[in-house]
Amino acid sequence: MRKKYNVGGQAVIEGVMMRGSKAIATAVRTSNGTIEIDIKNGEAISKRYKLLSLPIIRGFVSLIESLVLGIKTLNYSASFFEEEEKGESKFELWLKNKLGNRANDFIIGVSLIISLLFSIGLFFVLPTFIANFFKKSGISIVALNIIEGLIRVSIFLLYMYLVGKIEDIGRLYQYHGAEHKTIFCYENEKELTIENVKDFGRLHPRCGTNFMFLVMIISILLFSITGWNSIGQRILYRILLLPLVSGITYEIIKWLGKSENFLSRLVAYPGLKLQMLTTREPDESQIEVAIAALRASEGLEEPCKTVRELLDYGNKVLREVGIDSCILDCQLLLGKVLDKDKLFLITHSDEKVSKVKEEEFYKLIDLRKARMPIKYILGHSEFMGLDFFVKQGVLIPRPDTEILVERGVDIVKENNLSKVCDLCCGTGAIGIALANYCPNAEVHCYDISEEAKFVTEINIHKFELDPRVKFYLSDLLTVAIEEGKKYDIILSNPPYIREDIIPTLMEDVKNYEPYIALSGGADGLDFYKKIVDQSRFVLNSNGVLAFEIGHDQGEDVKNIMRFKGFEHLEIVKDLAGNDRVVVGVLKEP
Repeated sequence: MRKKYNVGGQAVIEGVMMRGSKAIATAVRTSNGTIEIDIKNGEAISKRYKLLSLPIIRGFVSLIESLVLGIKTLNYSASFFEEEEKGESKFELWLKNKLGNRANDFIIGVSLIISLLFSIGLFFVLPTFIANFFKKSGISIVALNIIEGLIRVSIFLLYMYLVGKIEDIGRLYQYHGAEHKTIFCYENEKELTIENVKDFGRLHPRCGTNFMFLVMIISILLFSITGWNSIGQRILYRILLLPLVSGITYEIIKWLGKSENFLSRLVAYPGLKLQMLTTREPDESQIEVAIAALRASEGLEEPCKTVRELLDYGNKVLREVGIDSCILDCQLLLGKVLDKDKLFLITHSDEKVSKVKEEEFYKLIDLRKARMPIKYILGHSEFMGLDFFVKQGVLIPRPDTEILVERGVDIVKENNLSKVCDLCCGTGAIGIALANYCPNAEVHCYDISEEAKFVTEINIHKFELDPRVKFYLSDLLTVAIEEGKKYDIILSNPPYIREDIIPTLMEDVKNYEPYIALSGGADGLDFYKKIVDQSRFVLNSNGVLAFEIGHDQGEDVKNIMRFKGFEHLEIVKDLAGNDRVVVGVLKEP
């Protein structure tokens, strides 16, 4: 036998409201996939006033309170999906101007009145009006009441069936099913997990659908004692008796929730079957929302998830947006949060993760879902065997650039060079890596970006290379020329992507990496021309200039350098066989 909990709920737009012993909690799945929860005081008004807690009276009070609460929670859930660009209507602005903070209460009040009038008109006035036509046939009052009741029930069933055909209402019915299944799981004292909730049925005896159906049946019995006078009088009786009908129905619903004998099951049976129309099987994400609402309403602490559960969640989210590296990305992100390596995550998959760490992981997953490069999120990037600090605002070091550094290291060592310039340095990866592998080299890093200055100086200190490596804030070689600096070799990975190519790049690159580090002008060669011109003023005799290039720019860059007096020009290919580096020697500056 299941334990009796006084928990009820309601489906709302993309969410569930639960009224528990601790609070009223409304959980909504927002458009970005997160669950937002609104928690309010759940004390019923009938508990504050003894008169309102009396049998029958409490039923009508509860009905009105439920309608008000229903409208408020629907408004709350709808607020997450309103189009921001529409803004507030003139009528809403006028109301706020006239009523101030009471404007929302006024709107709720009007919505409540409209809802009541619609319900009374459709389910009470219209059946009475139609049944009145049968009075002329001379049939008995009992028969008229039965006809009226059948019409009322028929309208109700038809209404439920037709609205269920609307797609948005269909999703609402799924959340309705999630609400019932979750309450059943809780009442049976099972752990509130998605898998456990899925095992329970979606038809619940305390459902509002049961309440509405029983209202129809009770009204037939009560209205039969009012006789059949004029149509106006008949309608008035139904409106006046509505509080009594709802009060009696409420008491029956409470009894159904507490009893499991044959009679209670018999009374509940038609209403349960009617829920086949108003509930549908939910998916896992909808069940997760219902669980969140129930936990909040009952003041239950959210259980900690395991490493495996978090990785499964992250994999699912990233896979849905087409990120092929989702498995590795999730391991890296959770490893960052827990400060653990991949091996730990594999061997400790059942270990619980604290709520604080769990929330940190969700935030990182959201960033990756939005296509932020994983290395920006992690804050570091491996390059030439070194772990560089990186952040948004500087270009992430690429493996292709290692070809430039390797060639530079060879040149420096072969010719015993000491004065090195890393131009357009970004993170400082080229200059710092070369300094790391060439202990006798003194390296100056140049960039126009303040972000590059911040990142490069952190990396210089990280690898303990100051004062052998220094950063200069400069528009290309302007500062070096002004201060009369001279270098044996200049290494540069300048912006070289053509303007028309940038919009076609992957979202990770074009939306996050700095435009200034990508765009090389209309033909992609702007910076090569400027650097070749300036380099002639800062290179020593037999100085070397080495560029990273695009795969189709080798001959163009060679020609630019040849025209300005560079000799011994060579093109170095990458591992894929593409042109990647151009090197030239300036015999006479």
